[in-house]
Amino acid sequence: MNYLTIIMAVWAMCAVLFIRGATIREAKPVPVRSRETTFGKKDLSRTA
Repeated sequence: MNYLTIIMAVWAMCAVLFIRGATIREAKPVPVRSRETTFGKKDLSRTA
């Protein structure tokens, strides 16, 4: 491979990575998990 082929390959790879990084991606919400356990807790939302 000559040096022009190597330069073009590196340039093309940088261009592809730049374009992929510049695209707007849909932000997916991250589920929040509570570290508190519900074992032994009473449900105070009901009034019986």
